[in-house]
Amino acid sequence: MLSAMAAEFNGIQVFLNPTTLFYWLSSTSILWAFTSLMSFRIHLLPLTFFGILLIYVGFMVLKIYTALFPGPHKEYPRFISEFYDSVIHLHLVLFVTIIVLMAFYVLTKFLQYFYAIELPFRQGVMFLFRAYTILLIMYYYLRGQWLRPLRLRGYSKKRSELICYGWIYEHPWQALKFSAVNIILILAMVRAYVFVILYILSPLLVFTSMSLGIKLNIELLPVRGIGSIGYNVFMLSAAFMLSNLFFYPFVLLVQRLTNPLHPMKIKQVQSAKA
Repeated sequence: MLSAMAAEFNGIQVFLNPTTLFYWLSSTSILWAFTSLMSFRIHLLPLTFFGILLIYVGFMVLKIYTALFPGPHKEYPRFISEFYDSVIHLHLVLFVTIIVLMAFYVLTKFLQYFYAIELPFRQGVMFLFRAYTILLIMYYYLRGQWLRPLRLRGYSKKRSELICYGWIYEHPWQALKFSAVNIILILAMVRAYVFVILYILSPLLVFTSMSLGIKLNIELLPVRGIGSIGYNVFMLSAAFMLSNLFFYPFVLLVQRLTNPLHPMKIKQVQSAKA
């Protein structure tokens, strides 16, 4: 279940197309929650942002965990130090990103105060957050794809990276083609998932709700205080994981298509290990 919700490139569909998240939420509750936050409780906006950022960091830690450990971590004690190193590196990257956002905020206030130039800070932050998350998920996925044959041999992460970088340096064209195929398939699967939600899952959800007489969409609360912020952030994370769970078959399909195409011969590595 953990792999189904956090493994490989799962989660990227929400940042590429946010409708894959909002289809699981009640549209009315989204309107009330957003309106109350931006109009009457604007001072709680930073708390909301950091709550969402906390959930995102937890999700990325789970993604690193599923990438490093084929099973329960107690069965692979030699990978625990690598897991800690990867989590520290993730926090370092996030720290640098937050510093950049703070500098951008100071710049917008400086230009607004002295030169009456208003930069779209909120729109810029949302765009940078989406771009950053997409690139980070894609980076972890492609790195895992390239290291997979070497990790199957039992090599450490550092040794696998050195060998992989050397191989990519000697075969740049093959490396570019394999990475491009992965990216194209990911984009295609996201489009296919949106189609399935729009024409299959969403009508089925509406039909089931009308038949049972109950609302099956996740409801958000109007923002009145810190408690409603915590509830809404938790419900957003639940909708996010639900979207990932239904997107998992598309992840498996990409794996089935790309594993035989791996230029480092992943099938031969598996048979050699056996």
